[in-house]
Amino acid sequence: KQWYQRRVRVHRMLLTEESEHWEVYNEEERQELLFLLFKHLVLGGPVCQYDDKIDRYLEIAKGLYKELITVQKNSETKKIELISKVLKVSAWDGDICWFPGDEHHQTFCYLILNPVNRIVTVFSHDYGKGCW
Repeated sequence: KQWYQRRVRVHRMLLTEESEHWEVYNEEERQELLFLLFKHLVLGGPVCQYDDKIDRYLEIAKGLYKELITVQKNSETKKIELISKVLKVSAWDGDICWFPGDEHHQTFCYLILNPVNRIVTVFSHDYGKGCW
């Protein structure tokens, strides 16, 4: 029962501004790809079997992030900098969202642009589609 209560608190923190833990992340942090990956993994899908260990979600989110983004060392500052551009995309016609699909918070499409290799990676999910 305790693991369920913790999961509900984390879900509220990710989705509900009224949550007592909403302020843990500011708006800028909530727009970062790493946070979005973590959020999508934790919230899961319609047939998700949740894990009660948050570390597993963090580990997978970090691994995905490292696979999706490109960094390089700044020649002047010698610091590692993110050079990928991340875009959240959708296609609308009036009030109808044609792509990626419905307006569910787990339906998304991100384009990750690598300017060095000129590669675009598409990372998307359409919530509830193709489960059965």
